[in-house]
Amino acid sequence: MNLELLQTVDQSYPEHSDGILDSGSEALTSAFNRRGTLLAVGCNDGRIAVWDFMTRGIARMLNGHIHPITSLSWNRSGHKLLSSSTDWNVLLWDIASGEIDLRFRFPSPVLKAQFHPRNTNIFLVCPIKNTPVLVRREEDDYRHIPLPTDGEPQLNIVASFDRRGQHIVSGSSKGKVLVIDTSSLEILKSFKIGSGTTSAIKCIEFARRGSNFLVNSADRVIRVFDIDDILGEEDGEVEALQRLQDLVNRTQWKTCTFSGDGEFIVAGLAFSTVACLHSVYTF
Repeated sequence: MNLELLQTVDQSYPEHSDGILDSGSEALTSAFNRRGTLLAVGCNDGRIAVWDFMTRGIARMLNGHIHPITSLSWNRSGHKLLSSSTDWNVLLWDIASGEIDLRFRFPSPVLKAQFHPRNTNIFLVCPIKNTPVLVRREEDDYRHIPLPTDGEPQLNIVASFDRRGQHIVSGSSKGKVLVIDTSSLEILKSFKIGSGTTSAIKCIEFARRGSNFLVNSADRVIRVFDIDDILGEEDGEVEALQRLQDLVNRTQWKTCTFSGDGEFIVAGLAFSTVACLHSVYTF
């Protein structure tokens, strides 16, 4: 039989809503653990609800922040959770006890905090209007190491580990992308997301499979790149594998991510109206 026809019939993406989880206040960000059994939801009042996704009940309510949660990141084992907030703090949580293991304070509100995919003793922090920082545990202390910015002081830089943690990819408010070696912090590649483009980069996300990553920028375009291809090319202009956008409505994307198998990209609207409340696009 035709294999492509069978694959078309057996779609691997959802076609309708499966339900609603009410955390009691407005949810701003969420993250599944690696096995998909727990879902952490960060709220606008600073609380974090940890849902048991099998029973659809709240397993833990974490109270430590006093301002809205901006990001959540699980470690590989699922025993620890990293949270960032506009209260300038990054907290390291023990999920079993519900207690705060460590608290880190930064010089401005924190846009994102992310665990290294393979090493719980390393994580990445992106403070607003400050250079992203790599935090490494050395014996009983944590060392804060600013990431290189290619000699230009640029504001609101976002960054992300690749899926194995070997590289860090950062994006600036001027549309510039840097690929940095995690161990040496050497810049391996530098390029603009598009010819003549100076639009701010809003987020960078890696697929859980393969070497693709996406860049969501202020020009309303989602660009997909392959990090292996980028590192294998000689110096010059880097072309995106795909450019995704809503040509009709010119939609701004609030957040974007890959599906679990990396075959699809899911994007949520930045501005919702009554007609398109909670609209999610699948590419």
